[in-house]
Amino acid sequence: MKGRRARRSADFSAAASAWSPVCAGAAALRISAAATTRGAALRLDYDFKAAGGFVVARRALRRALPEFYALRFRLRAKGAVNGLELKLVDVSGRNVWRRTWPRLPAGRRWRTIEVPDRELEFAWGPAGGGRPTEIGALEFAIVAGEGGAGTVWIAGLELVERRLPAPRARASSQRRGFEARRVLERGWKPRAGDAQPWVQLDWRKPRELDGLVIEWAGAAPASGFRVRVSDDGRRWKTWYAAARAGGARSYLYLSRAAVRRLRLELGEACAGAALRLPPFEFSRSIESFWHAVAAREPRGAFPRWLLREQSLWTPVGAPDGSGRALMNEDGLVEVGAGSFSLEPMLWLDGRLHTWADVKSKQELHAGWMPLPAVIWSGRGWRLTVRAEATAGRALRVAYRFENRRAAPGAADLFVLLRPFQVTPPWQSFRGFGGVSRIHRLVWREGAVQVNDGARVLVRGAPAAFCATAFDEGPLAVRLAQGEWPQRTAVHDAFGFASGALRFTLRPGAHQAAEVVVCVPPDAEDVCAEPAADWEAALAPAPWNGPGWLEDAARAARTAAAHILALRDGAALQPGPRRYTRAWIRDGVTMGAALLRMGRAREVGDFLRWYALHQRADGFVPCIVDREGADPTVEHDSHGQFLALLADHFRFTRDAAFLEALWPHAQAAVHYIAAARERDGLMPASISHEGYAAQPVHSYWDGFWTLRGLRDAAFLAAALGRKAQARRWLALAAQFGAALYQDIEAIRKQKRLDYLPASREWADFDPAATANALALLDVPPGLDRAALEKTFDRYLADWRRRGRGETDWASYTPYEVRIVGALVRLGRRAEAVRLLRYFLAERRPRAWNQWPEIAWRDPRAPGHLGDLPHAWIGAEYLLALRSLYVYERDDALVLAAGLTPAMLDGEGVRLHAAPTAFGTLGYRLRRLDARRLRFEIAAGVFGRLILRPPLRSAIAGVTVDGAAWREHDARAVTLPGAPAEVIIHERMV
Repeated sequence: MKGRRARRSADFSAAASAWSPVCAGAAALRISAAATTRGAALRLDYDFKAAGGFVVARRALRRALPEFYALRFRLRAKGAVNGLELKLVDVSGRNVWRRTWPRLPAGRRWRTIEVPDRELEFAWGPAGGGRPTEIGALEFAIVAGEGGAGTVWIAGLELVERRLPAPRARASSQRRGFEARRVLERGWKPRAGDAQPWVQLDWRKPRELDGLVIEWAGAAPASGFRVRVSDDGRRWKTWYAAARAGGARSYLYLSRAAVRRLRLELGEACAGAALRLPPFEFSRSIESFWHAVAAREPRGAFPRWLLREQSLWTPVGAPDGSGRALMNEDGLVEVGAGSFSLEPMLWLDGRLHTWADVKSKQELHAGWMPLPAVIWSGRGWRLTVRAEATAGRALRVAYRFENRRAAPGAADLFVLLRPFQVTPPWQSFRGFGGVSRIHRLVWREGAVQVNDGARVLVRGAPAAFCATAFDEGPLAVRLAQGEWPQRTAVHDAFGFASGALRFTLRPGAHQAAEVVVCVPPDAEDVCAEPAADWEAALAPAPWNGPGWLEDAARAARTAAAHILALRDGAALQPGPRRYTRAWIRDGVTMGAALLRMGRAREVGDFLRWYALHQRADGFVPCIVDREGADPTVEHDSHGQFLALLADHFRFTRDAAFLEALWPHAQAAVHYIAAARERDGLMPASISHEGYAAQPVHSYWDGFWTLRGLRDAAFLAAALGRKAQARRWLALAAQFGAALYQDIEAIRKQKRLDYLPASREWADFDPAATANALALLDVPPGLDRAALEKTFDRYLADWRRRGRGETDWASYTPYEVRIVGALVRLGRRAEAVRLLRYFLAERRPRAWNQWPEIAWRDPRAPGHLGDLPHAWIGAEYLLALRSLYVYERDDALVLAAGLTPAMLDGEGVRLHAAPTAFGTLGYRLRRLDARRLRFEIAAGVFGRLILRPPLRSAIAGVTVDGAAWREHDARAVTLPGAPAEVIIHERMV
């Protein structure tokens, strides 16, 4: 702040009563006032109580922020070394910016800390980034490092506005009203005869600059320009040089520097320019820079995400997992993971049409295949952009223009090649998300060479091509002005070249014209090969029924297709970009979905591959990717590996495969037995992101461990290892007793009427609790009243959310697994309503997919996790299937989630549905007001439990024409199939 005028706020730390505590887990925080020699201070006494977590001191404070500011405070601390975070929360309470100090050492002396605005990083929220303009709260968070108890004192907290001095200005020449001193306002204009004009600013002392925007009074100088800087006015250094320039503005992405003098030099006569000195956010990152560029240009000139608006995407896939392209809902196609994109624009009726000028809708080929399309509609025309992966792993994109008018049509289709990915920067992960680099574009022999790698081939239509460097101005803006740049090759040192293919389309009345571009995977041209054969790869979902159930079945088929399309070799991955890693947690659910759709081979490949990364002591890593196993400890992983191995065996009865992996199963059980703590449970871990701040004894871990131990005993018995099976069953019984006892102890200690998700937090997490029912049916060890109350509370919250009675920003579609829990609890009507809600929540609906995080505002630029999230798609598939059939350890349960309305007319059918007890087929329909008929085909073995939707209790049952007594008021038990079952209901 030295040498600059500043304006300070009041001391925000002086009034301790204005601050309130927020604590995670068992941690505690007491806020009080303390006296210092320089006035009052805020005293924060914290205690992590031998655990992790965090504590937060929060003060509500609504305040507009100036353009340049800093937060200043004095600090001292006593206790162990822990972390400190300063947070600014916006007025919505959902967006957070922060500055972190990972290690805050203790010390008796006060230290003054100043946090300039540039050091505040966006942390999370639907804004997706940017800088705050108004805050609603300030927070100090103490984050456990070494933990323990301690004290932090904060004093003199103030907001300081930074005011920058006005510079002196000079120029080679100037016109009245547009003198050099006006260059930062209305602009500067040189005299007409000035052949090499320049304008210069001098701040007299160095000031920080974070980039520059030049707004040209006329056209940008074709011969380019230079920006030079100097400390003494004698020795000048070139800060930026553009050999060519174009457009209404020039944008300079410059590394932050302290500059005293700045000069803009032109090599030709110019109409003048205005200089804009943007705030630090402009050059915080290359993505921030591009956001700033897009904000200053016409809407539609750049992809939607550059305007900080969410644009959803979907994969262009093949069954072997070779598809790496993405399409977004506006028709933008990213040709490979983290690569450049193809974007359509249409010159029609004398103007350029972009995504911002049209109505768009989405579709999938045949309503379910991951071969997506986007359809633009305008007055009298339609453009369909359809992408597909070929059998030879090429990407093929077809652009079909339909003239729907009664006269011949004329349009120019532009396909732009630009350095933008489909996924936005708020999704960034290992180079995925945001912008990409194009240094070189060359048009040669009907193809565009991009850098030194990918080629974009043109098929079936003549085309022209142009290429421009970044400094020549936004290509889309130039096309909108009717320009067509003449260069067909360009090298851009900045790395943001753009190009455009132009196709002249002249369809007759009510006719269409189509062009195709293709990106082969290597030098070989495989673009003429057929598309990936999804029909042969994936049979239809075997469950169907009337009305909306057909749409539901198609969505399930897409969910299975996405699991196949997102694989990386044997690895099952939940997402196409952000989540390109293999979690055993995701894999066990995706594997269960594939098995129930008849794709056992991929599950076996995944198990065999994942087992290679098991440690010698039996520990199963939670994540594996191309870099190897992740060291993070999550104690659900061992049980999940055993559960998936057992699921695979139940569906395949492949004893040879089981024998090959048996050493891994034994090792996993031995690890569980050795790792248990004295109370019989697994140690604390971070089995999901919510526990990252404080590892906990998660009951999710416990349920998976119990399932894994039971399944290990089943597998041992299947291989004839009876003694081992008995020992493991006993171990499972001991573990289950300890688990249920711990849950009940926490419920009583905390006086909870619901089932907690962890010991330490006693948190309400019905989606995690629902997992227990999927794994263990309705465990007798859980309090049934508390179990019901858990889902009563969830449904009440869900209904309030739907009615708009609660303020919410986002939720996670993982909640769809609650459908299966409601089915198992006999709450079929609520299960169906909830399932239909999630079916309607597909984003976008026609693409049959769900993100991990669904924002209330679908355009909010908040982190989505990934899209599609194949784990959630798998949960949806299993939830839908549970309406028709689900497995228990000793039986198949049929029709437990169907409702009476589904049985009218033709009723519902299952055709060749894979199950753990063989292949199931049945038909269920209503014969009349009092009778239902179940026709169950041969193919399954073992016990069947029929739970059809009834309007009243069962009065009688016949099986194959004979009276049957194995039933109660709601269910019929059969020893096997085939069978024809007539169920008589009591008169109401």
